[in-house]
Amino acid sequence: MGDVNIIYGTKILEMVQRLFNETATLDHLKSDDRVMIKPNLVVSRKNWSGLDTDPRVVEAIVIMLKDAGIQRITVGDGSGMGHSASKAFEYCGYDDMAEHYGLKLIDLERDTFLEKPVSIDGPFKYLKIAKTVMECDFFINVPIMKAHGQTLMTCSLKNLKGTMPRSMKTAFHGVNLDLAIAQLNSVLTPDLIVVDGLKGDLHSESGHDPVPMERIILGTNSVEIDSVVADILGYYPMDIKHIAYSANGGLGSCDLGEINIRTLNRPSKPSQFSPQEHYTTRYPCSVIDTGACCTCIGNLTYALERLYERGLLSKQQVFLVGQKPKEVKPSYSLSVAVGQCASKTGKADILIQECPPSAGQIIKRVYSRV
Repeated sequence: MGDVNIIYGTKILEMVQRLFNETATLDHLKSDDRVMIKPNLVVSRKNWSGLDTDPRVVEAIVIMLKDAGIQRITVGDGSGMGHSASKAFEYCGYDDMAEHYGLKLIDLERDTFLEKPVSIDGPFKYLKIAKTVMECDFFINVPIMKAHGQTLMTCSLKNLKGTMPRSMKTAFHGVNLDLAIAQLNSVLTPDLIVVDGLKGDLHSESGHDPVPMERIILGTNSVEIDSVVADILGYYPMDIKHIAYSANGGLGSCDLGEINIRTLNRPSKPSQFSPQEHYTTRYPCSVIDTGACCTCIGNLTYALERLYERGLLSKQQVFLVGQKPKEVKPSYSLSVAVGQCASKTGKADILIQECPPSAGQIIKRVYSRV
């Protein structure tokens, strides 16, 4: 099963059933196998659509597992900074699903962690991975394909970050994030990847502007899956650094000519998406984001969008976000340190020390000075 399989449509259960049946995905599983399903639950808020994995995709997978006689099913994730997987379970409807199907839900940040050595050179020698994930018999990664502020896109490779403790996830943003993602994938390999490509935000991993994409993708190799997704989103796979590092580390091919892409049907409206302008160049102000986490970047992006709409941004402003803030040039008329990490130097005109600061807090502080 080395293919990347794509099916288009909106009838989710039928799509997943056809993908599973035509690839014989579950044929080798035993009834007493422990199956772990990891969606992407980066935000815990009511307007999660296009940001978190659609629970209908997970439910369809659960139905297929149940039909195959599998009973020991766990669904788990660890959310982004400032959010909670436990709350995301409630907002997205996973709590109701668990009760209906007899599933176990786990916030992976509350799990026990096992230390595993990496096999790709980089910033880490060992990584801590949730015990529930490492000890399951069959691991299903269910990411959502969408944009990402730092890595341009996020899908199956980056989704594994939610299996680590929060401290280690934070540490990823203080080093070469893309290389760290490749190291993580050298430690943890899903048995199956089912990509939620129904609707995804193409501006930010935690934004508010999801785009209908109406597809589900199935495969077993994260590098190949993400390379196909990169192409769908308008990128060359090698331009996505964590894909390139993973491919160079021997985890799979990112050469589209070597990947067997199997399309089960045709979309009603064929569409290839274009990369969105990056947030660091979208606005007239400067943004320095060295070592920033996705939540701070996401909230800053919302704030910049609102400030831009009001005509309150200029080339003389600089926003600092992340663990390694740089010295601010005296040519800037206003410097803003966003978040606890960036505020540590105390050298910006505005210090927003909340962790993480909301878009509203950022707007309020900046609005008071312009």
